[in-house]
Amino acid sequence: MKKWKRWHSLVLVWTLPSVVFLAITAIVYGAYRIEPPARLTDAERAAVIATLREAMADKQPAPSTIHRVPGPVVVTMWLDGRAMVRLEGYGADLGAAIDSLVPELRRHPTVRAMTPEQAGRSRLQVDVVVGRAPLGDSHWLADYALPFVTDMMPLNPGVEGVGAESGGKRVLLLPHELVATKLLSTQRPSDTLDFAMGVDLKRIALLMGARLGGGRNSAVSREQLYRFRTDTFVEQATDRRDIAPVQLVRGVAAPPALSAKALREAALAGGRYLVAHLAPTGRYVYEHDLSTGMRTDPARSGAYSMPRHAGTTYFLAELYRITKEEWLREPIERAFKHLADLLSSGRCAGTLPDGQAYDCVLDKTESIAHLGSTALTVVALAEYQRATGDTRYLPMATKFATFILYMQRPDGSFRHLFDARTHTPDDKSELLYYSGEAALALARMHVVTGDPKYAKAAERALDWLVDWYDFFLGGFFYGEEHWTCIAAEAIWPAAKRDKYREFCDGYGAFLRQQQPHPGDHPDEDDLAGAYNFTPFVPPYNTPAGSRTEAMISAYLLGVHHGHGDPEIRDQIRLALQYTLGQQIRPESMFNVVGEGLGGMPGSPIDRSVRIDYVQHVCSAMIRASEWIDQQAP
Repeated sequence: MKKWKRWHSLVLVWTLPSVVFLAITAIVYGAYRIEPPARLTDAERAAVIATLREAMADKQPAPSTIHRVPGPVVVTMWLDGRAMVRLEGYGADLGAAIDSLVPELRRHPTVRAMTPEQAGRSRLQVDVVVGRAPLGDSHWLADYALPFVTDMMPLNPGVEGVGAESGGKRVLLLPHELVATKLLSTQRPSDTLDFAMGVDLKRIALLMGARLGGGRNSAVSREQLYRFRTDTFVEQATDRRDIAPVQLVRGVAAPPALSAKALREAALAGGRYLVAHLAPTGRYVYEHDLSTGMRTDPARSGAYSMPRHAGTTYFLAELYRITKEEWLREPIERAFKHLADLLSSGRCAGTLPDGQAYDCVLDKTESIAHLGSTALTVVALAEYQRATGDTRYLPMATKFATFILYMQRPDGSFRHLFDARTHTPDDKSELLYYSGEAALALARMHVVTGDPKYAKAAERALDWLVDWYDFFLGGFFYGEEHWTCIAAEAIWPAAKRDKYREFCDGYGAFLRQQQPHPGDHPDEDDLAGAYNFTPFVPPYNTPAGSRTEAMISAYLLGVHHGHGDPEIRDQIRLALQYTLGQQIRPESMFNVVGEGLGGMPGSPIDRSVRIDYVQHVCSAMIRASEWIDQQAP
């Protein structure tokens, strides 16, 4: 019965949404897509910026000569990640719209108050409105078969904005402004499905009404709203102004070409981001909102994930092992010290009947210990020992590993929760990821100690995880098994089970069904390589990292067995090319408040960076950098 329930859940989570959303995508694209014209050339973008810069310097530039593109245009001036000036220009074409902004820029009080240094450091973003269409009320399916099509998915998120006109007034809400207001991906199609999608049109109507001067509670009507598409570009950073302005798609610049060097640099940038967000206490700034600069306070009790603390420290240790960058070592040890401080309370420590001492990771406010916290801490400690040969943390790791072995059942499965007050495991609760993480912890303990008990326990765990799928549809549906495949490769060569390779190859084939390639969806080539249901539900960036970590292990398992799968290799390359574009780089720092370089936002339309987003993506990057330039066998 338990297997049936889990299989039933997998069907609901993977198959039903994919079928429904792909059908909706076809309908919406066919009926409502705004056909984009050719984008401005490098020379035209540079000319627009030059005109605006002359106006900022209180000069009268020559009239713009760009007449082939329609208007209007919106110019945003960014300084230290904040929008300081925003102007809308209207005219018969782009040139006329730009010229209409010149006198406004010359006399704008904010521009006039800026020092020369601030003016030079600021960056200008230009949004040229190149297409307009209704929100999408005309298709018969909007009224009958699928009424939520136009209520939930009237926009291509991050590509299209919303405009309104009333009483001779006009207002434009740009794609990046919609993202900043957090009005995208706010609706849930079902209480049973754990994701959000679509646009909050009611709040947008209120916002547009307020901007049109109608007051806070004066919403514009649906008929007054329309969609528009922009050609968006932004100035280069100050030291790169000799290069043409950066074209943006969903606020993202084109990524660097995939190479070992690019991946290594990106992974190190992710490491620097995490180190910059590590407090003196060894606790991370858990989340950073790039749009506002708001950050969680590591000194205060609140939402914090110990599994993610451990996983993030594991990545830093992995990065140190591969790069040997010395600046990483102290922060890793600082994060470990925080774990040691938590253990000093002794709230989870105990002794088994055979006399073995155990301990587990328990945060300050917790009384229930999560297996994943302890498992990933073992992985991090073992990774550090692999990198340095330093065995000082081995006694701590051994106590943790003893706890993991205690939590394992005879059939190889694990109990996932442990009541530290009564020292009692919970035999009922089953949580995502923990069993795979525990298997990886045992595999890593075998690597650093050579003790066969860890290898045998890891093998039992993997047998249970893989054999669970031995039923009539087991090869068609998979849960989140990325830790399973990482553990399967980590235990090689102590366990050379070909069924592990077969399982991970099957998992890779399953994931490839959710990974679009360039050209699969109109206007969505910037999302190629990510894992998503449909272009109208923008992909989260973390799966592109965690699943790529798993696919790297799956590919290496194949190499160990003498036949690395070329399709998995291509799958890895496609995902990594996508993530290189998503990471915050100098080109995309113009609208970032605070230290954001190297950060990984939640998605193309989610500007929050959490430590585990960086961990998963950058771990995949640094691991792949070791072989990505090699010729495929």
